[in-house]
Amino acid sequence: MLVSARCGEIGAVTVTMARSYQSAAGYGRSGTVGEERFATEILEEARSLHLMFWRIIATMIWRSKVVPILALGIVWALGAASSGASRSDSKVDPVLGERIAGGIAFAGRLWLRGTMAKNPSGDDSGGLVSVALQDQSRHVEFDQGVYDARKFDGKLWVLRRLTPKEPEFVVSFSEGNGFQDLAKFQATNRDVPIALLNSAGFPVVLSERTLRVFAPDTRSWHVVEMKGEHLRLGVQVSIASPDNGGSTYIGFNRGEWGGGLQQVSLQTGTVSNVERRDTKRPCDGPLNSDCDPVTGVISDPSNKNCVVVSVGLVHLFTSKGRILRVCDQQVNVITEVPLRDSSDKYVKQTEAFYGLKPAADGGFWAITWRALYHYTATAERDGEYPLPKLQPVSGIYISRDIPGTIILKTDVNWAVSTSGYTPLVVPLDSAKH
Repeated sequence: MLVSARCGEIGAVTVTMARSYQSAAGYGRSGTVGEERFATEILEEARSLHLMFWRIIATMIWRSKVVPILALGIVWALGAASSGASRSDSKVDPVLGERIAGGIAFAGRLWLRGTMAKNPSGDDSGGLVSVALQDQSRHVEFDQGVYDARKFDGKLWVLRRLTPKEPEFVVSFSEGNGFQDLAKFQATNRDVPIALLNSAGFPVVLSERTLRVFAPDTRSWHVVEMKGEHLRLGVQVSIASPDNGGSTYIGFNRGEWGGGLQQVSLQTGTVSNVERRDTKRPCDGPLNSDCDPVTGVISDPSNKNCVVVSVGLVHLFTSKGRILRVCDQQVNVITEVPLRDSSDKYVKQTEAFYGLKPAADGGFWAITWRALYHYTATAERDGEYPLPKLQPVSGIYISRDIPGTIILKTDVNWAVSTSGYTPLVVPLDSAKH
């Protein structure tokens, strides 16, 4: 009981300190993502300590069987209160919510895909909203059922579910001011689509158990059953193929539960795990599926046989991240950015990378909770930009202060770690935008 009381005391004090920091740092919608992440992390951990005492009390009441219904009520109410308090009450886009899964700049508009804000299907699909880059006007393209959106062959391609209650899906492409359906397909609840790929200018649908390759001569789908390792899942999935084709790499972000990387042969459907564990210690990497969430995968601009992969996790006051080059099953570290203010002598602290995107000049962008970095095609860092303040635009919080990019924030990583809001980078077609 003394331990519980002490947890309550520490929690109450730390909550007060965290809220003071929020005010001092300008925590809110217009604050930087880094400031929000730090302040929110303090508040979340403090809130957990503060509620621990009352949850222990509720557990003791339940075990005593005196008033079990009251105990259930206490636990439910406290859980709901902590969950509700962990997100801000400011207005957000009603279709996207705050869990923005990805963004694309195309045809003078910013296209954003949400997840779970309005989802009667019960999966990770969401809506697709576009915002004009000139006048910031907003348009809802699809209010639900979108699994992925990709830009290739001069078009925007969308993978979506036609109705929430029926397992019928379609790939559509941009045409004029709207979208035209390419081909429909049926799928079971055990083979839900995950992502959309580009294969020689035609779409490939990656699902939990199959690959569907579009055949332009018959305008139908050729189904390849996957074999080998089971395909993993994550709150966020990143996917890219080397320029030589033949296979694709899928990165899974499961936050504090890792995620890792898998390779899929586009010819045979064979799934292979890609790992590198330098020691036998449980979480040693640099690519460990048990502990390393993969937050970005892009084609390697300097090697047609490879991909570039980012890892990033902020959880319980620790931060780790790195950028890797993966060629078939070979994994090499490109870079890590040590924390400048880390005083921990026992745990190596590095900035968590929350995404990679190709840049218009042939290099690539990499974003952390602190900064946006630009790398050349040969993976040499030649630019560092502190994250700007974000401003509300049609219910979405963005910045265009860094040339060639749009910076947004999302709570997608918050679902699986104590990261708080984290940044997304969307590259523009020209660095002069």
